[in-house]
Amino acid sequence: MVRKILGTFTGIVAAMLVVAAMDYVSRMLVPEAVSAADFAAVPTSAKVVMALGWFLGALIGGLIAVRITRWAASGWIIAGLILAACLYNGFTIPGVPLWMQIAGVIAPLLAGFIVRVVSKPA
Repeated sequence: MVRKILGTFTGIVAAMLVVAAMDYVSRMLVPEAVSAADFAAVPTSAKVVMALGWFLGALIGGLIAVRITRWAASGWIIAGLILAACLYNGFTIPGVPLWMQIAGVIAPLLAGFIVRVVSKPA
């Protein structure tokens, strides 16, 4: 039981670090003249990098969690948390385009499915 809790927590931390790193990269693509409050003015390239971060965060965090816990559900827990964060941000941040809201649902679910297929929990 302790292995499941600590492994899932480790996967969550890894997923957060990956998403944060990709957010940092996406912010480097935003011109200084664009205000952080004006999300609609953020370039599409930065938004794509952000969406890729959601996928990679769920994928890497899920793989780490399943590897440690040896429990397939831990990958889905990571994907579900990323999905919940994407839904929250998609509905609370003004100017988020529809394609990003859709990507915020598809990316973590796709990553969770890939983790489930490629992981071999004991």
